[in-house]
Amino acid sequence: MPDVLAFEPQAILAVTSTTGMGELPDNLMPLYSELRDLLPGQLCGLPGGVIALGDASYGDTFCAGGEQMRELFAELGVNEVQDMLRLDGSESVTPETDAEPWLAAFIKHLG
Repeated sequence: MPDVLAFEPQAILAVTSTTGMGELPDNLMPLYSELRDLLPGQLCGLPGGVIALGDASYGDTFCAGGEQMRELFAELGVNEVQDMLRLDGSESVTPETDAEPWLAAFIKHLG
């Protein structure tokens, strides 16, 4: 994380799926942990957003990984410039294409 902060990011975007019983994927946990351990204020005011991929048939845990990232961003003071995008993997075979309009709007919010 120090390397990322050294670049002085101007925005932060998390893209994640949900696994198991509503957890973040194993490969995202190190980043999540590093972000969680940041000193308050290091990302405060930074514009950000979350794209979450899930399966609506899982009910309450649909896109729960994205919700975890969204909550963490809120705790860190990240300014959510656009509501989290929830992509349902059971309805779409091309979530990357489905995300394009959301990404275009996100970029527009960044100015």
